[in-house]
Order: sequence, then C-alpha cells, then structure tokens
Amino acid sequence: MVESHLFYQEFISAIRDKIPHKATLANTIADLLCIDKDAVYRRLRGEVNFSFAEMAVIARNTGISLDNIAGIDNLLSKPAKMNILRQVDLTEIDYEMFERYVNLLKSIKDEPETKIMEAGNVFPPFFYYNYEYITRFHMFRWNQSSGYGDARPFHEITIPERLRILQKEFCIYTRHIKSTQYVLDNQIFQRLITSINYFAKMRLIREEDVALIKNDLIEFLNDLENLALKGKYDETGNEMSIYILDISPDSNYCCLKSKNIHFTLFKAFVLNAIVCFDEEAFNETSDWIRSLQRKSTLISVSGEKIRAAFFNAQREIIYTL
Repeated sequence: MVESHLFYQEFISAIRDKIPHKATLANTIADLLCIDKDAVYRRLRGEVNFSFAEMAVIARNTGISLDNIAGIDNLLSKPAKMNILRQVDLTEIDYEMFERYVNLLKSIKDEPETKIMEAGNVFPPFFYYNYEYITRFHMFRWNQSSGYGDARPFHEITIPERLRILQKEFCIYTRHIKSTQYVLDNQIFQRLITSINYFAKMRLIREEDVALIKNDLIEFLNDLENLALKGKYDETGNEMSIYILDISPDSNYCCLKSKNIHFTLFKAFVLNAIVCFDEEAFNETSDWIRSLQRKSTLISVSGEKIRAAFFNAQREIIYTL
C-alpha cells in the first residue's frame, strides 16, 4: 500500500517537474486525455486517481519513465532522481517535494524496525533544523552557490513559516526512526567555522549575525553532547549512535530502511540530494557506511574519555568565531 502510494506521488511529481506551469500542465493533460480541465485538476489534487491507461498516455507523450518511478530492476533502469529544492524563494513544487519526504517519514513512524544510517562531512538537516541561525546559514550557503536569482547577504535570508513547520515536522518524524547511526567527520565543526569566517570576512555576514550563529552552535553542541551521552532521543527513547571518523568521507551518504522502503540519499549542492530506490545501491551504500563505522570510534553511551575530548575540542573551535 505504501509503495503504491509512493509510486502515484512520484508520478504526479514527475508530471509537475516536466510541466511546472499549472495552467499549461492542465491544458496539456486535458488535450492528451480528451477530458475537461476540471477533471484534470481533480486528478492532480488527488480526489480522483489517473487510471493506468491515462498514466501510460501521459508518460509516452512527456518522456516520463514509469520504469524508473516503479523502481523496476534491470540493466537499463537504475532509478535515481535529483531532488533540487530552491532553498530560498521556494515555489509550490519545492514545498510539495519537501512535503512528500515528510509524509514518507510520517507513514513509517510507527513501524517497529525502521533504521537510518548516515555518514558525512556535513551535518544532516535532522540535526540542525531546530536551530534557526544554523539553518539560515545553510540556506545562505546554498543561495551563494546556486544559480537561482541573486546571491544575498545572510541578514536577507529568512525562513518562511510554511518551511519552518515542515522542518520541525521533519525533525519530529526523524526521531521516530527506531535506530539512527551517524558517522561524524571529526573535522565537521572546523569546516563549518572556516566557512562562516570566510563569509564574514567577505562582509556577507554581519558581526551581530556571526554572534547569533555562534550562540546557536554552542547550544547545538551542548544538545549533541547530551544526545551522545544518553544514546537516545528524549522525545521517543529511540536509539541514536554517533561515531567519530578520523578520515574524511568525500560526501554525505544516507540510507533509510523500513518494512516496505529501502532508499538512499546522496548529498548534492549543499542542501539537495540524489534519491535512489534501487536495492543494489542501497546495499552498496549500507556496506560503505558500515566500513566507515569500523574505522570510527563510537562515542554515544560508551567512550566517555574520547567523547569529552571531542566535544571540548569543538567548543574551542566555536569560540574562535
């Protein structure tokens, strides 16, 4: 049931990606299916489902691959999708992409054997979305690097209320995952501080904003240390394991597993990801993360001396701001 729902949602998303303008989309589908626009809008809103025959007609005429959406496993089809959200000035499509991921997490929150494995040199969003200025800094970095509109200084980056709600829901449902394992690059805070200092010297972040980011980072570090000490989320009691890695992974990799879902995220363009539902990719990535764990030191619950030394070192780095 979950897979069928995901397939249909991915199909609707693929249509909107192909024809983002709503009026053009409705006219195009109405012409292809020989139905009126009201019938099209009912289908797009989910009040009525497209039949398989209708989906086939749309796919054939728009270049959408139903194989890739369904995740059919053959030599010619390794389904992957680049999810690129415009992190500043989000469009309706951007919000819908984020909402689909949040709804996916919500749909599995009560399953008994869900699991996330992640390794990387940048903090995953579920770590920092509850901290406004850290979140704004990552949005700012995306804006500086993206090709969507003019690059803006930090103080012009804001979080719309609709996005803020989705970010908080994302954090809530992530904490319902029964087991989370994160392999942390031991230089992760140093990289972040270096980046903040760079933009501050370029006068793109004001001095008072640097102070606000610094305060958020101190609070975040304290909360992260408490999480490592307990090895579980206070809200749900679910397991969180944190590893410290002495060698730096070249990117961020994330695997999510539930009863009916196995998918992989490969981080791209600061805040975006390549999403893959291919079983082979999931297994390869899981094995890669486990190999990094074997090269790491577990600091959650155990490793008290190493844990204290790590967090004390990160405080010294943050204080240099």
